Amino acid sequence: MKSVSKFALTLSLLALPLTASYAVAEEKPAKEKKGKDKKEAAPAAPKRNYSKPFIAAYTPVVDLLNKQKNPAGAKAEFPKVVAAIANDDDRYEAGILAINIGAGVKDLEFQEQGIDLLLASATTPANIKTEYTFRKGAIAYDGKNFVNAEKLMIEAYNMGHRGNNIEFLISNAQSQQNRDADAIAWLGKAIEADKAAGKVNKAYFVRAANLAAKTKNYAGAANWYKQLLANENNPDYWHDALAFFDRSLTLNPEEELDVMRLMRVTNGLRFQQEYAQYLDSLSYIGVRYPAEAVSVLEEGFAKGVISRNNVTFSEKYTEAKARLTEDTATLAGTVAPAKASPKGMLASLTADSFFSHKKYDTAKELYESALSKGPVLDKDGKDQTERTRFRLAMSKVMLGDYAGAKADFALITGANRKAIAEYWLMYIDHLSKAPAAPAAPATT
Repeated sequence: MKSVSKFALTLSLLALPLTASYAVAEEKPAKEKKGKDKKEAAPAAPKRNYSKPFIAAYTPVVDLLNKQKNPAGAKAEFPKVVAAIANDDDRYEAGILAINIGAGVKDLEFQEQGIDLLLASATTPANIKTEYTFRKGAIAYDGKNFVNAEKLMIEAYNMGHRGNNIEFLISNAQSQQNRDADAIAWLGKAIEADKAAGKVNKAYFVRAANLAAKTKNYAGAANWYKQLLANENNPDYWHDALAFFDRSLTLNPEEELDVMRLMRVTNGLRFQQEYAQYLDSLSYIGVRYPAEAVSVLEEGFAKGVISRNNVTFSEKYTEAKARLTEDTATLAGTVAPAKASPKGMLASLTADSFFSHKKYDTAKELYESALSKGPVLDKDGKDQTERTRFRLAMSKVMLGDYAGAKADFALITGANRKAIAEYWLMYIDHLSKAPAAPAAPATT
């Protein structure tokens, strides 16, 4: 007898009612009721045509099972029943008997014989054939025969079987065959089935993301986590969504910085390399934002994610700390020249400094000033208007002006920043649902 898991036993070691139609005396039809109580008679069960040799072989085996409660004896005599099969009705009834005997002796392999007989009979009712196609697939699944498991379960699914997490089982059978794209597609069906039932199985999303990442489809992996985030504002989901998203695109340092800022405000920073990545985005032309660099490093030190004994982090911290005093002292004096300049880029860069100091109200004013002067062009003539508008939207998020932030994010058209904006918009949605907080969230 095969050794199997509880999964297959639960599905397969179940008894079916023994039809034994040949033994039922022919009953007279009930008289039809008259008047208002008249009802249509229920449709009769299909009449079975059992062969006489089959009845002769079948009857004593049924007696062993039911009357004598001797399933082991019935199992020993069952080959005589199989030998007497002469038609599909015989085959159907023999299949039911084998399944019942197998249930009695807890022999899954014996039950498989019964299932095969049922499936081979042209007179097996469609609903039973569907159910036992799935159960045969479940037995193959537990036996790690994933090729047959997939084939049988897809057949059952196409025949109408639902439930038993069939979509997930098909997906896993495909994954075991290293067919991850197919496995992801069936996980999508599993998620849709849950959605229709008003449920969310988070493990399905995580598995789909991991399978996508396995094939280096990082955008797909991020999208599965994005769907999870739509249901739950979870820092772990934010981390994984943004980490995969970051790997899916080639971002410039300024775009990278705004992804890392979102990871930080969602409490998604998890690993040393992410703090290093954040610092690289802040410092790609020197320690440009010392206030934010100091704040990020101190946060990482306090959490124990990064160590002051790490030379890279300690040197960055010392450098940023040294520049912070001067940067803070001169900050206020930069506002008037930035607003007075006919070029918007000076106001935009000055706003960046205020943003890094958590001075979001002043940053907002300066970003708006920059945008009011026409296209924001850097010293090389490159258009920085979208970067400016994006950070205006970020400033509004930090100030709690969610409607204003959404309006600005909606104006972003560049592919990378538009994709980043989708995550900021999800963050806004979660902030909008949260209870009012005494202070606005901060990135630095």
